[in-house]
Amino acid sequence: MAAKIPENMDLLYDGETHIRGQSIAAIEADPLLLDHVVLIEATMNHIDFFAKRDAVDIEQETIQLLGARVFNDLAASYSLLTRGYYQIAAATLRDIMEIVYLWGYFDREPAKIKEWRESDDKTRRDIFAPVKVRKFLDEFDGFKEGKRGVAYKMFCEYAAHATWQGFILQRPTGGGQVVMGPFFDAGLLKAVLAELALLAAQAGNYFSGFFDKSEETNEDVLGLEVWLHRYVITGEWAEKYMGRKHDRAFVAKIEKWLLDLKAKRA
Repeated sequence: MAAKIPENMDLLYDGETHIRGQSIAAIEADPLLLDHVVLIEATMNHIDFFAKRDAVDIEQETIQLLGARVFNDLAASYSLLTRGYYQIAAATLRDIMEIVYLWGYFDREPAKIKEWRESDDKTRRDIFAPVKVRKFLDEFDGFKEGKRGVAYKMFCEYAAHATWQGFILQRPTGGGQVVMGPFFDAGLLKAVLAELALLAAQAGNYFSGFFDKSEETNEDVLGLEVWLHRYVITGEWAEKYMGRKHDRAFVAKIEKWLLDLKAKRA
C-alpha cells in the first residue's frame, strides 16, 4: 500500500480552502478591499516583468533579486491572509518593509548597492541593520517624527516577535479565545490587507525607479505598458486612499506616446 500523508493535513487544507472562499467573497463585496488587491497584483506583475529581464549591470541585478524576494513576500502574505493566518501574514510584511527601506537607501545613495552586496556580517550590522537604515532615511528626508520606526515596531510587536500583544491577531476582532489554526475574520482581513497594499505601493514605486527610462524617449512598448499599468493603478489608489494627487495629464501623455509607437510599428 502506498504511503500517504496524515489525513489531518488534508483536513487542514480543506479548512484553509473554505476560509479562502469566505475571504474572496468578502473582498469582492467591498470595493476598498478589491482596490487593495488590484494594486497588489499590479505591483507583483510589474516586479515579475522587470525582474526577469537581463540586467544592465550587477547593481541592477541586485535590485532584481530583492524584487524577487518582495514578489514572494507579497504572494505568501496574500495567500496566508486569505486562508486565515493573519498573524503570519502580517509577520511577512516586516520583510517587505525592510526591503522597501533598503531600496530607499539605495535610491538616495546608489553606491550603497555595491557596499551592501559585498558587505560582511559586521558591516551589514553596522551600516545596513534595519534601525541604521531607518535612521539614515529619516535624517536624509528631514523627518523627526520617527514614523518609520513606529511602523516597524508595530510589525515586530504584533506579528514577527512572540509577544502578548501579538495574540490579538490570533483571536476574533472584538475579543474571544485565541484560535489555533486558520479562521475567518473580516476585521483582521481588512486591517492586514490595508497594510499589505500600502507596502505594495511603496515597493512598486521604489522598484520601478531602478528600471525607468525617460518615458518620452522610451520605445520599449511592452515595458511601457507594464510600467504604465502599475503607475496608473498606484496613482489612482494613492489619490483615493492617501489624498495624493494623481497626474492624469502625465498619464495621457504617455498613453499618446504608446499609441504613436504602436502606429509606427504597425
